Amino acid sequence: MTASLAERMTFQTVQQSIRIAAEPRRVWAALTDPDAGERWRNAHFKTDWQPGSAIEIEAIIGTKRYRDKGQVVQAEPPSLLRYTYWSRVSGLPDVPESYSAITVTLEAEGTETVLTLTQQVPPSPARRGKGWEIGEDSGWSHVAFYWRVTLPILKRVVEDSHED
Repeated sequence: MTASLAERMTFQTVQQSIRIAAEPRRVWAALTDPDAGERWRNAHFKTDWQPGSAIEIEAIIGTKRYRDKGQVVQAEPPSLLRYTYWSRVSGLPDVPESYSAITVTLEAEGTETVLTLTQQVPPSPARRGKGWEIGEDSGWSHVAFYWRVTLPILKRVVEDSHED
């Protein structure tokens, strides 16, 4: 009997936290507002952030346009956001087992918010081309690098924004 894709896949976890000098509602606004999101994540997320809603993700990197997608799983403003994410560049088929699961928690600590991001990353299919090779952990490595660079940008966007 052949194992299903889900049975063969072992997800890896990326978890990172950052302290932001703002209350959770301001951090939440930066996470869910499309204009603020474009400033820190360099991608446009089109969704209403309601559980069950689709997420359409579009980014331009260099000369390439990327269109990815996901689905909102849980949204409890201003403390918890869960969604799934699938990227065409992952090399994985567009099936539920190929989607990353992303959880963002916001916890007030005094005048700051501790944002903790956890992403379950499916293994990348091993691929090889002329002069390059991608191993199973390339997706995890990319995601870890992305959040290590992106969360400080989010922090700066929130802290530099003005109160309403």
